Amino acid sequence: MVKRIKHDSRNRNSLANNIVWSIFKDRSENIWLGTDLGFSLWSNRKVEKILPIYQLTASSDGNRFYKINRDRNGWYWLGGDNGLIRVRGLDDKNTESSWYRMDAKTYRLAHNRIRDIFEDHTGLVWIASDGGVNVFDAHRKQFKTFTIVDASGRRNAKWSYDILQDGQDNLWVASYMGGIFVVSRSRLLEATGPVIASRNFSKADGLLEDFANQIVDNGRGKILALFYNKGISSIDVATGKITELKDSAGHALDQATFMLKDGQHTVWVGEHGELRRIAPDGKNTLVRFDPVGKGEVTAMAEVKESIWLATSTGVWQVNKQSLKTELLRYGQRISSMYYDAEREQVVLGGIDEVVLLPAQNDLADLDGSKKIVLTAMYVNNERFGNYDYGLRYKNEITLAHDQNNLRLEFSDLDYGNHLGYRLAYAFKGKNETWIPMERGDNKVLLSNLSSGNYDLQLAKVDVAGHVVSEIYTYHIQIRYPWYASYWAKAAYVLIVVFLLFWVVNFFRVRSTLKWERRERRKVLELTKMKMDFLTAVSHELKTPLSLILAPISQMMRQTKNSDKKKQLDGVHRNALKISHLIQELMTFDQVEQQQTPLQGLLTSQMDLVAYSRQIIADWQQVPEYSTVHIDFVTDVESFFIQTDVAKLGSILNNLIANACKYNRPEGSVELQLKVIGPDVKLIVRDTGIGIAPEDLPYVFSKFYRSSLKEVSAVQGTGVGLYLVKSYCEQLGWSVDIASDQKGTAVTLSWKHDHVNDKDETDSIPVGAKRKLLIVEDNAELADFLRNAMQPHYDCRIVSDGSEGLRLIDGHTFVPDIILTDAMMPDMGGIEMVKKLRQNIVTATIPIILLTAQNDELIRREWVAVGIDAYMAKPFDLDLLQIQLLQLLDRKDKIVAQLRIDEISKPTEAIAVHSPDEKFLTNVTQLIEENLDDSEFSVQRLSELTDVAARQLHRKIKQLTGYTPVEYIRSIRIKKAALLLQQKKFTVSEVMYMVGFSNASYFSKCFQSEFGMSPKVYMEGYL
Repeated sequence: MVKRIKHDSRNRNSLANNIVWSIFKDRSENIWLGTDLGFSLWSNRKVEKILPIYQLTASSDGNRFYKINRDRNGWYWLGGDNGLIRVRGLDDKNTESSWYRMDAKTYRLAHNRIRDIFEDHTGLVWIASDGGVNVFDAHRKQFKTFTIVDASGRRNAKWSYDILQDGQDNLWVASYMGGIFVVSRSRLLEATGPVIASRNFSKADGLLEDFANQIVDNGRGKILALFYNKGISSIDVATGKITELKDSAGHALDQATFMLKDGQHTVWVGEHGELRRIAPDGKNTLVRFDPVGKGEVTAMAEVKESIWLATSTGVWQVNKQSLKTELLRYGQRISSMYYDAEREQVVLGGIDEVVLLPAQNDLADLDGSKKIVLTAMYVNNERFGNYDYGLRYKNEITLAHDQNNLRLEFSDLDYGNHLGYRLAYAFKGKNETWIPMERGDNKVLLSNLSSGNYDLQLAKVDVAGHVVSEIYTYHIQIRYPWYASYWAKAAYVLIVVFLLFWVVNFFRVRSTLKWERRERRKVLELTKMKMDFLTAVSHELKTPLSLILAPISQMMRQTKNSDKKKQLDGVHRNALKISHLIQELMTFDQVEQQQTPLQGLLTSQMDLVAYSRQIIADWQQVPEYSTVHIDFVTDVESFFIQTDVAKLGSILNNLIANACKYNRPEGSVELQLKVIGPDVKLIVRDTGIGIAPEDLPYVFSKFYRSSLKEVSAVQGTGVGLYLVKSYCEQLGWSVDIASDQKGTAVTLSWKHDHVNDKDETDSIPVGAKRKLLIVEDNAELADFLRNAMQPHYDCRIVSDGSEGLRLIDGHTFVPDIILTDAMMPDMGGIEMVKKLRQNIVTATIPIILLTAQNDELIRREWVAVGIDAYMAKPFDLDLLQIQLLQLLDRKDKIVAQLRIDEISKPTEAIAVHSPDEKFLTNVTQLIEENLDDSEFSVQRLSELTDVAARQLHRKIKQLTGYTPVEYIRSIRIKKAALLLQQKKFTVSEVMYMVGFSNASYFSKCFQSEFGMSPKVYMEGYL
């Protein structure tokens, strides 16, 4: 027999293309056809047959079948969402069919949505649809529609879902929102209009709700009504009593989606992934047929000794006795099912097609007997080996340690398998459970495999995960890297042992160091207690020592007797030595406490030459260094600098002390001052033992002492040079040291921009006495200071700060300068200074602080509150008088400069006093009178003032800091600013009014003076 096979666009299972290039039959006798559009496969397994809708109706319209039935005359009824199809046979060549729809001209129907197809005991075919209940008239081949209502007329069966016939010839109709209607079949057939149901069951009567999807007669006098995903209600036909059907545990059957009664009056309830058997005695048995999913049961049929179920995951078969489950078909969603016992086939309704399956499947022919072979392998996303015949028979794979990302592709070469069998793998050594592969993919991904041996097992499994084929094993070896080899592991063990030894030794050493630090802390605490005691004693010694030094200094100046003067000089020298020892002791205490040397600088003006000569003279009087020649060398007579006298004294004394201590017998120490332009150098040079080259980088370190025998023999602390370095850094000086076997030279260097005239520190000026307020609680010291200062100052004494404030605030005595102690009973000097600085009237009064304190934090506080200078007790009276003069002179100069600035302002008349002020006033007036003359020059100004041009330049520069040209330009610019403020003239007019003729030059000069252009200045001035 010859059968033609060709492409049919309406049939997705037809030949892919009519142009066939090759034909091949495999060992399973499947036919492979190579066409222009790819391969087509004709399977040798005739398990199922698919009938598309066009083959039944010769129409291209579609329909999804929700209900299938076959009447006693052999007609198939296929109902769906697009009407009802009546067809004579499903597999006949000459099929007769009719399609009933709402829009059909010949075969009309009340509604296209068919819910149920029912044949009564007389052979009449009834349908339930969204258009009501219909009955088929075989003679007219048309449907008659009935309207069923309840006694009130408010409820109807317009939307009917299911129909059944009971033993009293009544039809039970399940409806949407109308409940369940019971009507006599004979009365319904005779009716020509609406028919009132004899009974109507609703939610008010006990139903779960008014929407019943399905009804079943259990054969024992009860009608079961299924409510989708809500439960099942049981209606007693005789009494009308309604109860809810529950499982053996008393739970509602709220997962029910479909219901079926078999020939033994057993009710089967389909749930999500489960099937419930309700025996005639009421016993419940639950069977899980889908172990991996929860497919919704959409259709059921009794097929011989089994119950077939259609779900979203496929078609299942459950044996009614053993309850064994089998997956019969895996494919598209099936929505209806009918068992044709005459032909022993099951009809499945789907979308636009029906599928015919034999009722008896030979499962033995459908097992997983095909061998599983390896078809491809990728390592790190690259193909490994060739796709040749030998790859299929590989079962051992050896790879390097970095080839640990695998993708293996397998196949059983069974292309006719329509069941739910899938390939699965189990990875021994990593994951030993069976993992199904994706259907149609059959790939195994193994990522980031560690080094070692693995066994990959493959087999076919059913949907329940049961193995249904031979198990195939592939051995995979990932070699270890070199660092994970045995010899590497042995090395790691040795390293760990070494680390353990190191850790033990580390903690042992740390414990020893901890003990040593604890012992050292005890020693330091004991030392600190000693130093605190010595510091307290030193503090108490300072005030009495001041009362010794100051009177002796005064007596030394007044006495004419050389013998007494010599004795007084010895007393004075030893008192200074005691003072120096006290100062060194307190400085050493600061170093011991790891405090940085003094941070605040209290500067004053001094003659460096005179001060250096005095330092050298003091050292020349030290008896223990009488054999050392100590001298001061300089080529300048006087040199005034602004510096911290206390720090400078400490620097020079430390350097000279070291030079003397480490000198040779009959050696020399020289202090040299060099001034070359702005560069100033102080050099301390000796002819001593020198410093070893290896010690030079460390000599300025704290507590550093050389290990040389000559150095160790000399007593010292290693603090002196450290203090020198620290003080020089604070003063902004650099310090360098050079040494050889002939001696050592320490050089102090700094830049000095301006040298004051010598007469700035002259004696007290002639005129009225300046007012000096002495604030001191020690009456003896206060009287001494008053007696010493009385010849030069108008002195007033108060005992504490509060008394001094009352004196000043009441204008009883407003001092020009204040000399105050730091520590006093009622109000100390610091607190008094704070209050004075807050008052605008007293904020500029110079203040000198006398104190016995030498603490870093206290000194910072002095600087912060505005102390102009301080002197530590004991103090030198001459130095104190010089300091008073310098502070008063500095204040006078500031006042004079302010007056000069006021005079320099144009058009402002100020009372003048000194000749300099008169001269500058005259110059300013002459410039203003010639302001609009752009040719006005320095030469013209020299002629008007009758002063030589060079002398005029020197005088104006001395008074204003400007050259004559700069001063004339400054007057012009300031006058321009005043005119612009008035906003009466334009910028150009102002430019000519002040003697400028070039606009860009005028704008540049104005910008330099005020930081903005003339136009912006005028616009922004309020």
